[in-house]
Amino acid sequence: MIETFVVRIEDMEDLAKKVVAILKDESTPDAKVLFLEGDLGTGKTTFTKELAHVLGIDKEEVHSPTFILKKEYKGNHVHFRKLIHVDAYRFDDKEEGNVLRLEDDIKDRQSIIAIEWPSKMHTPNPDMSLRFSVVNDDTREVTLLY
Repeated sequence: MIETFVVRIEDMEDLAKKVVAILKDESTPDAKVLFLEGDLGTGKTTFTKELAHVLGIDKEEVHSPTFILKKEYKGNHVHFRKLIHVDAYRFDDKEEGNVLRLEDDIKDRQSIIAIEWPSKMHTPNPDMSLRFSVVNDDTREVTLLY
């Protein structure tokens, strides 16, 4: 299914709630994988902060892991207990992502793995892709593919 939304930055939490609702209804034995695509400054990390908030994680603790590549956060959501946030922006070669060992993380069905710049690394298949683009300073167009 493809859905497109025009979202103000301050309403990004509503989009995160929708994403979690869709993902929790998918019965797979593995972690849920989200691809977050879009240019710099389009809202990928802002969305991830709101996703964290929906999962019971302090969104002020969430920052783009551009230099550390992967961050894990513990949540208290009924279905999802962990958010794994990956930023592959700095990868020059798809093989560099192997160091993240996502094959271990994918085994945890109570995790959501949010990957920024997924085209820059080898990734598991996504359960959902979100494509972000700028409409204006405080509004984004987000297309969900699931």
